[in-house]
Parts: sequence; C-alpha cells; structure tokens
Amino acid sequence: MPYSLVLASSSPRRAQLLQSAGIPYTLAPAPFEEPPPTADEEKQPSQFVERLARCKAASCNWEKLPSLSGTPLVLAADTIVWHEGKILGKPRDEMEARAMLGRLSGQSHQVFTGVCLRQRNQETNADEFVTAHETTRVSFHHREADWIARYVASGEPMDKAGAYAAQGKGSFLLARIEGDFSNVVGLPLGLLGRLFDDWKINYQSWWDNKF
Repeated sequence: MPYSLVLASSSPRRAQLLQSAGIPYTLAPAPFEEPPPTADEEKQPSQFVERLARCKAASCNWEKLPSLSGTPLVLAADTIVWHEGKILGKPRDEMEARAMLGRLSGQSHQVFTGVCLRQRNQETNADEFVTAHETTRVSFHHREADWIARYVASGEPMDKAGAYAAQGKGSFLLARIEGDFSNVVGLPLGLLGRLFDDWKINYQSWWDNKF
C-alpha cells in the first residue's frame, strides 16, 4: 500500500537529512515534554532514546494530521550524547553548553539515537510500532576555553545534544567519527532503511516524488 511519511519532529536537521536522502515527508511535530532518564537508563542510554522515540511517535494524533495522499507512517527520533556514564542532552543555557564542551574536549563520547516507526493496522485498527537505535563513537580535538566560549556565543550549540553540531561550526571539534555520521546529525539513515525493509516499505519509490 502507498505510504505518506510523517516526521514527528521539529528538528530541521532531521528534515534536511530526509530531504537529502530523497524521502518526501510531512511535518507534524507532536507536543511532548521529555522526561529525565531513569537510573537504569543513565547506564543503558539506548533504552532511554528508544523510549523517547516511541513516546514521541505515540504522541502524534492521527486525527490532527494534515490531508495525506497515502497511509500515514509516523517517524520519530531522539538523540543524546553519552560520556563517562552520563547522558548529555541539549544545554539549558550558555554556561551549561560551555561546561558540556569542556568535558568533551580532547575526549571520546558516544552518540545514541532512538528511531521509532508507527503505523495503524488497517484490519485491526491497532497501532504497531518498531523501535531501534544507532550508536556512533565521536572523538574531539582539544579546544581551549576561549575557543569554546566563542563557539557557544555563535548560538549553534543551544539546541543540540552535547552542545555541538557536527555538520556546522562544530565540525572543527571533530577528530574522528566511527560509525554513521547521519546518526551524529540526528537521524541514522542506514538504520531507518533497515526499519523500512523490516516493514516491507518500498522507500525507493518515493525517490520519484518532488519536494
């Protein structure tokens, strides 16, 4: 059956990644207040990002979706940075952003993204979910405090997990990336393709559509 992908996210990076991959989508960010991780999730961040991705997908209201040409397929994701047993999300202010980057400077960390797809079974009218995660290891160059302060003052880090954008000015921090770069940006496209395959969704047919 033909599907229409619904991106339940306000992240411009995820939208840009889908567009670069030739995947048309409809934006429908769902209101969702992210809960803090549990003690177990601090130790197993993959569980945290998968839970958040599923909650985001579940919060998308079918009845409030715009008119679509195909059966809705909701995509949601959540990304965090994990360093020395601690989850780093988006900084609350510039002070926290500088502190995060100071901790990461000259060190290696892991980026976790949870991805969830949601569809409604046409026969049972029940919602079906598939959820998974991707992990990428990132190493930073050492940067002095004045460099970090100037980067934070640019405003780029303020809505990014770990307080940096690997695809922007934050690329000057990067010494090595082991794994999927799109995961660091916010949506692991390789993993998304595997989830499409699991549900037998012919995403290549979307390549003929225009944005």
